[in-house]
Amino acid sequence: MQLKRSVILTSIALLAAANVHAQPAPAAPAAAKPAATPAKADGEPESLTNIVVTARRVDEKLIDVPRSISALSGRDLAERSITNLTDLAQFTPGLSYSPDLGRSSERPVIRGISALRPEAPQPVSVFVDGVYVRDGALSLMLDDAQRVEVIKGPQSALYGRSTYAGAINYITNKPGNELKGSLSLTTAQANEQHMSAAVTLPIAKDLFSVRLKAKHFEYGGQYTNTQTGNKIGKEKTDYVGAVLSFTPIESFDALLQIDQSKDRDGFFNATARSVPTQAGGVVTSQNGSTNVAQGATCNGRTINIVGNNAGGLPDATVPAAAATRLNGWPCGAAVFSGTTVTRNEADMANYTDPATGINYGNIAGLDRKIDRVALTMNFRVGGYTITGQTAQTKQKTNLGADQSYNGTRFAITGASWLSYNRDVLDYKSYELRVASPEGKALEWMAGVFSYDEDSSGRASGVITRSGTAVVNDTLRNSPGGAVEAFAPFARLQYQIDKQWRVSVEGRQNKETVKVIGTPLGTATVNAGTCVAGQVCSVSGSQTFKDFSPRITTDYKFDADTMFYGQYATGFKSGGFNTTAGLPAANFAYKGEKVKSFEAGMKTAFWNGKGSFTAAMFRNDIEDLQLSNISTVVNPITGAATTTTIVNNVGKARTEGFEFDASARVLPWLTLSGTYAYTDAKSIEGTEITNGTVFGGNMSVAGFILPRTPKHSATGSLAVDTPLAGTGLRAFGRIDVLYQSRRYAEIQNMIWADPYTRVNLSAGVKAKTWKLNIWVKNATNDDTSLNGFRYLDPVTFRRTAVDFLPKLRQTGVTVDYSF
Repeated sequence: MQLKRSVILTSIALLAAANVHAQPAPAAPAAAKPAATPAKADGEPESLTNIVVTARRVDEKLIDVPRSISALSGRDLAERSITNLTDLAQFTPGLSYSPDLGRSSERPVIRGISALRPEAPQPVSVFVDGVYVRDGALSLMLDDAQRVEVIKGPQSALYGRSTYAGAINYITNKPGNELKGSLSLTTAQANEQHMSAAVTLPIAKDLFSVRLKAKHFEYGGQYTNTQTGNKIGKEKTDYVGAVLSFTPIESFDALLQIDQSKDRDGFFNATARSVPTQAGGVVTSQNGSTNVAQGATCNGRTINIVGNNAGGLPDATVPAAAATRLNGWPCGAAVFSGTTVTRNEADMANYTDPATGINYGNIAGLDRKIDRVALTMNFRVGGYTITGQTAQTKQKTNLGADQSYNGTRFAITGASWLSYNRDVLDYKSYELRVASPEGKALEWMAGVFSYDEDSSGRASGVITRSGTAVVNDTLRNSPGGAVEAFAPFARLQYQIDKQWRVSVEGRQNKETVKVIGTPLGTATVNAGTCVAGQVCSVSGSQTFKDFSPRITTDYKFDADTMFYGQYATGFKSGGFNTTAGLPAANFAYKGEKVKSFEAGMKTAFWNGKGSFTAAMFRNDIEDLQLSNISTVVNPITGAATTTTIVNNVGKARTEGFEFDASARVLPWLTLSGTYAYTDAKSIEGTEITNGTVFGGNMSVAGFILPRTPKHSATGSLAVDTPLAGTGLRAFGRIDVLYQSRRYAEIQNMIWADPYTRVNLSAGVKAKTWKLNIWVKNATNDDTSLNGFRYLDPVTFRRTAVDFLPKLRQTGVTVDYSF
């Protein structure tokens, strides 16, 4: 046995060394003295019986919560080298959080439910210590975590807005009565440096304590821009924060959290595919393109590219332009290989707004600052707990992008392929709730939540043409927006007997969404919201209402086994199509609704050394937001044309099952694995692009929903053993991560191939320090993350853009705590 243990540990260490040289409304507010996850012995895995979660807004052991929850403690995160939500998703069955558009855009998917349109609200929200994170979640560094909880299925009843597919709780470490601190240093290939520190100062025992935190992260990128020689994919984050705990009397406590983060990223990893070369009505070269010919079959469907009729709809009787038919249609996965791409950084290196003379310097990529403050107070009287929370986030985001994805300056229409946006986002949340005494047969909770959001900004094309010269384009005001939400909610739970329990939850949502347009000029005709003779702008307001219930019953077979079943609904609000002149009926689109059914079980065995959870689910989505066409009259010129809009014409269904298993099979060896099967399909609706490429047939019925792998799995082997006579412990682990094909769009013609990635780590540790050598993507798998349908920037013919992955990376992390 000792030999087996040594062989496994040595193999991991050698592989690592070889690579070195080879190159919810808000969630439950965190109380001042939260229930901590019970400590575990060295090498002991977290289990259902020793990890505490707050998924239902009270402290409960994971095995007692009738929810499908993947929960990882801070120690679990560190052992798996999980530092952000993208890493977390790799280890969470049913969750995808791919950084397709870098750290500036959220695109989460849980159980196949995602936003098919990027301008629509997302279905999954992140909460940090009870504070709703509207944006910037991908830049959160999960390095001072008490735990992270991924709660699957509609959470609208208790968490509110934008959680109709699920919610993610990031619970940080809080101040205490002991002087404690931690320091972590990482250095890795691709010029990655990560330094974080935290210290708790017990200023007055049982009365006042402070936890101070700071971190610096930078990543140098692995792809090279052929235009400038600079690295593409750079990321940088600096963060400082403070948490103040105040407990003047036993029945009252308050927690004040203040933090600031700054992100400075370069262009994200992406590249445009090429299109076939044409001459004399024939294709002279495929040119490395993935486009397939008119009449060919792609993924089981025949390509028949057609034109639009007088109503702007794809029509089999209207032939498309010859060059368009000859171009064919992009089909298949990315063909890109290598580490060089071409992006237009030169025109963004030193931008000055000609209208104001303000110099903004290098505007390429993301420049974001986020300030958050939250106050949580708890008052206990007669067994009842009254909790109040207020939070405010102010965010400034500057984003410069090359939207040609291959360095092209101007489109054939003369428009710039570059964009620069300076946006400001300010949002506040307020919550008050009352909870009955715990441990009774009948327990209840009731509360009210409100939310306010304001957004504004300015935008520019960066460059424009003045005659034959290329000059700087000016910054102009962008449409603003506002959101006002109000929601009372409640939960009632009754313990029928020692084994059966039933609970009912509900939230009445009311959300008003506003768009605040900018002046476009004086209208010459009545069109949409514009009146002839008056200054025209696209402005409006829409109120969305919904009641979201959840009914759950659970059965405790014994202390370590639970079965549960539940029915829940979820809702997310709609938005606006902001093209001037749209008919009133197409100006706003509704939110989506989901009905969810789930049955699951949880069990712990071997005295908590092993655990197994499983769940089956089905989600029925109504009012699916899809892209279609609408006739629009330009209010300034009076000319009629067509434009793409979002409307609610679809239905979809996702169903599947998941399991998560872990077992400490030997005192020094732990095995674990996860698997998720997700069958996510559209069952009704129309989409304009479907009609264009499939001979006028716009139906989306039967197509698989985007960015959802049908199969995802992880397998892990972890070793932890004493080093005889040293007082040290040696550890190591192998993690194998798999995802099957992910489609980029509803047509199912562009996709990312399946991938298997391997992560390795090995090291030694003592009571107060740890040295870890790790390798991510050890096999250097270069399969693309995903992509999207696009236009070739030179010819305006159909192609695709692919999002490129991070390649193999080796690093060393040193942790110290006291």
